Amino acid sequence: MGVLVSLRRFSRCRAATSSSLAIAASLIVVIMMAGQASAETPSPIPEPTTTAPSDAATANTSATPSAESTTRIAAEAAGSLSLSIESTGGPVAGHFFQDIGSYAFTGDATDLDDGTTIEIYRRTSASSWTLQATTQLSGESYSATLPVRERGTFVFASTTGGAPGGGDEISSNEVMITVEDSKITLDQPVAEIDSLKNPTISGTIVPARSGVEVHIDVKRSDTYQTAETTTTDSSGRFSTSLSYGKGSLATYRIRGTYKVPNRDRWEVSSSKTFTRIAVINAVITQTTSADVEKTYHAGCPVGPSKLRTVTMNFYGLDKKMHRGLLIVRSDLTTQVIRSFDTSLRHRFRIAKMKNPNVYDGNDPRQMEANNTSAFNCRQVVGNPYKLSPHSYGTSIDVNPVQNPYRDINGKWWPENGKPYIDRTPYRAGMLTKDSYLTQKLRSYGFFWGGLWSPGKDYQHFEYRG
Repeated sequence: MGVLVSLRRFSRCRAATSSSLAIAASLIVVIMMAGQASAETPSPIPEPTTTAPSDAATANTSATPSAESTTRIAAEAAGSLSLSIESTGGPVAGHFFQDIGSYAFTGDATDLDDGTTIEIYRRTSASSWTLQATTQLSGESYSATLPVRERGTFVFASTTGGAPGGGDEISSNEVMITVEDSKITLDQPVAEIDSLKNPTISGTIVPARSGVEVHIDVKRSDTYQTAETTTTDSSGRFSTSLSYGKGSLATYRIRGTYKVPNRDRWEVSSSKTFTRIAVINAVITQTTSADVEKTYHAGCPVGPSKLRTVTMNFYGLDKKMHRGLLIVRSDLTTQVIRSFDTSLRHRFRIAKMKNPNVYDGNDPRQMEANNTSAFNCRQVVGNPYKLSPHSYGTSIDVNPVQNPYRDINGKWWPENGKPYIDRTPYRAGMLTKDSYLTQKLRSYGFFWGGLWSPGKDYQHFEYRG
């Protein structure tokens, strides 16, 4: 019994104990869950509070400068530069021209040491800064000069060393300068001109100034060579007579040039052309006693009053133009001029056309000299008993060497014309019945001596109209 009671009490106690343990375990689970839930839920963030700064804080804040004010204060403490630029040595005040005069740089400085190096830089809108000049601060100012060269628009600035904006340098204000073009222009000369006359070549330089030496260059082959030199007047104008090529029949290309003062370079104009042409340019004047000083004497059938001196151009054996004269009877000037003009246009060559006075009126001498002539009061060469038709101013002898004369005795004149007795092959200066000069003079009533037979006078034309 006792044992049984004890067992029952033990059972009841064990049950009670198990129940208590179960309850305790349940409480522990609840407590743990409550703790876990508490750990996963964030605490709310308190809103920031705005507190007015204390006087001390305000004082500390205002005493601390911004980055901008710090830079400004540092620059002011370091110093400053200014820059201005004027033109000097140029012909127009306030203007800059390529390769003329100089830039005059000046500037002031503050809070910089005497002797500080000052560099002057230049740039264009499309380039970076390049160093142009270096000088030193003298007291509170500096200056420098630099020859003007390239044309264009440039910006300049000065610094204490290094390009503007490149580091710790102090930079001046920027100055913009425009350098104008300096040039030479050539006026268009006359398009065509008598080959024996000289064209006037003129033009202008910019900027205008006096005393500038201008060269007129002529192009030969692929290069230009100086032909004339002149100088400008105060308005920049120049003008000169161009003798180059006188007598030649050609087209010439020319240009104007002058050497710029600031470097080894020439200003060059655009080129122009003109042509030297063949024109007879005949001038008729009353024959004077001086014109016939050696070819007229008392008793001649005509005197100066019935003669005219015709000065004209002719195409020479050297293929150049020359000027000569013929003295003919007054009523034959038109026929003579037209005939020689025709021969000129067809480039018939004539050796000389001088006044027979040059040869003292001696016909054998002027034949040897191959001189073309007309009036000469004399006897027929090789026949001293007959008065020559040249004494009347109605006959013309052309190129005696290329067109020799055989007298009544069979002698050929001049001696140096004998190679031309044989009329073939044709050589320059020879007359034939088909020559333009022969045909034209014959149309005006002149007889050609080449048609005489048995005698021959290939040089001779005689008016029989």
